Amino acid sequence: MTTAVVVAVMATATAGGLAGCAAAEPAGGAEPSGTAETLGVTQDRAQGPMDPPGVACVDWVFFETPAEAASDAGAVVRGTVVEQDGTAQMYGVDAHRWLVTVEEVLERPDPPSGRPQTQPELEVAPGERIAVVSTPETCSGDAYPEGDPLDPPSGVGGADGSVIVLLSAASGEEGAADDYSLITPFQGVITPVADGSLPSKWPTP
Repeated sequence: MTTAVVVAVMATATAGGLAGCAAAEPAGGAEPSGTAETLGVTQDRAQGPMDPPGVACVDWVFFETPAEAASDAGAVVRGTVVEQDGTAQMYGVDAHRWLVTVEEVLERPDPPSGRPQTQPELEVAPGERIAVVSTPETCSGDAYPEGDPLDPPSGVGGADGSVIVLLSAASGEEGAADDYSLITPFQGVITPVADGSLPSKWPTP
C-alpha cells in the first residue's frame, strides 16, 4: 500500500449514511487505508447491520511520517490544551471540543514530491486560544475507544505538557464556523521533541 494523500471529509453523517469503515490504529500501528487509485477520498460502503444508526464509518488515511501528516494539515501548531469546551456533532456522534492555547505556529512541511498541498492555510496566531474538535474514530459507536488524544491524561503531551496539533477547518455538522478539527483521529496530535519541533518518526508502539 502506498502513502495516503489527503483526508476527505464528509460534510454530513445521516442515518444509513455511506462511508468506508475505519481500519487505522493509533500512530505507529496503523495500516495504509487506501491504494494509489483511492488515496485522497473516503471509501464508501453501505452501512452494515452492526453499525450504530446515524453514525458514519470513515476509512482514515495513514501518513508514513509526522512531516507528511503535517504537510497535509491546514495549520501545524504547538500548544497547550486548556480544558474541554463542550461537544460538537461530527460523523453522527458527540465529539469533544477542546480549548487550546497556541504557543507556536510551525511551518508546514512541503508535501512529498508530486503531491500538491490540498488544504488552504489556516490563519492561526501565537497567543490565540482556539477551539479544536477531536475527530472521532467512527464505526464503533464510541467516539474514542482508545481514548481522546487531546485529553491531557492521554499522555501525548511533552515534558511541558504541550502538544503539536494538526488542524483542519471544521464547519457545519462538525462544529461552529470558527472551530478547527484534527486531520485524523489517529495522527492529529503529536508529542513534540525536546525543542518543541515535529519529530521525524512516529513513536514505537
